[in-house]
Amino acid sequence: MRKNRALLAAAAFSIIIGLSFMFVKNSLTYEGQLLILAQRFTFAFLGVLLFLAIKPIDLRLERREFLIVVVISLSYPIIFFGTQILGLDQTTVTEAGIIQAIAPALTVLLASIFLKENVRKVQGAGIALSIAGVVFLQMMNSSGGYDFHLVGNLLIIVSILATAVWQVMSRSATKRTAPIKITIYIMFIGFLFFNAVYFINGGSAGEYIGSLTEIPYLLSILFLGVLSTFGTSLLSIYAVSKLPVIQVSVFNNVATLITILSGVLILSEPFYYYHIIGAAVIIFGVILVNVKKKSKIREAA
Repeated sequence: MRKNRALLAAAAFSIIIGLSFMFVKNSLTYEGQLLILAQRFTFAFLGVLLFLAIKPIDLRLERREFLIVVVISLSYPIIFFGTQILGLDQTTVTEAGIIQAIAPALTVLLASIFLKENVRKVQGAGIALSIAGVVFLQMMNSSGGYDFHLVGNLLIIVSILATAVWQVMSRSATKRTAPIKITIYIMFIGFLFFNAVYFINGGSAGEYIGSLTEIPYLLSILFLGVLSTFGTSLLSIYAVSKLPVIQVSVFNNVATLITILSGVLILSEPFYYYHIIGAAVIIFGVILVNVKKKSKIREAA
């Protein structure tokens, strides 16, 4: 039963993440990155307060647990959300979605380093192939007369790496600290950090409140704050506390598909032939990464 719940949590996490790229892109048509991040975490923290009002939790942490939470917060949410929104401001949702397909490969690589999970030769080949697919996309962009999104796509890669680090560290941290505690603290740290950065950089309270009168923008921020920030953090950390990190990472493929479809079908972004080739190379690499894992699960069963 717990395993099924964890699988459902991983699936829900991936669906929300897949849609979040579109909502970030939409919000950028209304306001700047710093204001979006500040408001996103304000709503996320309001979601946390509502959750605590319904279900009070003992939030006391030991000194070592607190230090672990702070370290995790540097990767997620600070680096992840900071680089994601900067990247999406300089690339398309479609390309960001395709590049996101390398997330499982990066997660497997980090899990092998920090969690000592074995990486077989075929998995190593899959990691290399996934990265080659991303390189191919950039080469086609730069040489084919298409829009060049190198900086934006590199920032998306950094955000994906931050997600992989977060999942690996969370797997270790949840062995001694409840997932909900970690989630609540990183939401609070994100709330403090991004709001402080916004106001230190000259942000005003009038703009902060006034921007929320735009209904499409408000709906985007609500989705990004409550569901895509607080919701996915809780779902992701719960999933990795019950399942191997590599198994959870497979669900990133769902997020990739949803992100690409939302970019092409809803935002009407261009989709060239080399996007198909690059996506196929990346996804095939991801399949190789997970082939042996599936075999191991059957053997264990």
